[in-house]
Amino acid sequence: MLRKATIDDAGKIGAVHVAAWKETYDDLLPRDMLDGLSVEVRSAMWAKILSDPSAFAETSVYAVEDTGSVVGFGACGRQRDSHLRELGFDGEISAIYMLRSQQRKGFGLALMHEMAMELRSREFEAAALWVLRDNKAAREFYRYLGGQVVAEKEEKRENAVLLEVAYGWHGLAPLIERP
Repeated sequence: MLRKATIDDAGKIGAVHVAAWKETYDDLLPRDMLDGLSVEVRSAMWAKILSDPSAFAETSVYAVEDTGSVVGFGACGRQRDSHLRELGFDGEISAIYMLRSQQRKGFGLALMHEMAMELRSREFEAAALWVLRDNKAAREFYRYLGGQVVAEKEEKRENAVLLEVAYGWHGLAPLIERP
């Protein structure tokens, strides 16, 4: 089941966020960076976002539940990256994470559809997101959804240099019309 997240979901989303990072980025990020992730810190971050979305790029958060547990989530809102805004991407998919055991069940497609519908309802015309360059599975997913690489960047975080690419959709229809 896909639904809009509430403040009561912050802890569950924080736990999924950390678990999904550890599963997804195990071979892509330094071990100490992954070991330093904290469910408490991520939960507090999501509690702030969920309690005051306007302070965080007007972010809307969606939770995916399966058998009563949150197994994934996504977030979208106003584009925060100035370069992507200049390229015409006024909306942003700021997060989409699914536990590995729940991938390839259609939840990611449903999340992208719902977030595109949310962005369209708020009169955004296009959307983009950042993904690690070496995250092949995610990049295949975004290409499958019609996303095109529109930018690249290097970002220093903690003790790592992250190489990222942005996928963009100049119109939201491909994300909305996908089954």
